[in-house]
Amino acid sequence: MQHDLIERGWTDMNAASPKAGAVAHLTDPGDALWTGIVEIGAAETYTLDAGWRHDLYVLRGNVEVNGQRLHYDDFLVQCGAGVVHAGQGGARLFVYREASGSHCKPTVSGAASRAWRDGRNPQMRVAPLSNHGHIVSMVAWEPGARTIDHGHSNGEEIFVLSGELRNAVDRYPAGSWLRLHPGARHEPFAEVPTTILLRNGHLQAASRPGAGEGAARDEGKRPGHTPTSYLRRRQRGF
Repeated sequence: MQHDLIERGWTDMNAASPKAGAVAHLTDPGDALWTGIVEIGAAETYTLDAGWRHDLYVLRGNVEVNGQRLHYDDFLVQCGAGVVHAGQGGARLFVYREASGSHCKPTVSGAASRAWRDGRNPQMRVAPLSNHGHIVSMVAWEPGARTIDHGHSNGEEIFVLSGELRNAVDRYPAGSWLRLHPGARHEPFAEVPTTILLRNGHLQAASRPGAGEGAARDEGKRPGHTPTSYLRRRQRGF
């Protein structure tokens, strides 16, 4: 049975921004490998605490992190403490957080200079974002692109940025999030142009739902820690 091996969530990418400081938790708030959507109000800030690696992908607006400007579609790995300053229009960020270690290397991938290469599947293109500690990349699927049934020994995490990812039963539109723990299997495909943010190699048995408590001590420091949506659910299959 795989009922506890795949976590799923969804956030409405087209919805108007909720109140500034709102956080939509895609994982449990106390998960040691926390993932969520953060809304930062116009000219407001979001604190990145010391001791953590934060991966930030800009979904809307623009921000500045310790002097580094980021715009829509930009990606950054921040090792340790930092302050995110939103522009006058505010910002929406997709955020991943884990304990920072020697494998953390500050990284910036700007959309304007991002290098894409052909994937192993001829109907996919891949843009590597980071390979320190684990692999983060963007993958663009052409209509008709599909994979065979497979699993990932160290887990995988997917966030659908645009288009729609599918399997034989379910549809995952933009805003869909999936975390596949070791032992889970899937066979995704796309019928429309689709782009995903892909993370793999970061999950072990200890990171399964309910196992992570390490991030709880910092939850109160994040603005508006009460979730605007908490849509994580465990499902069987992809």
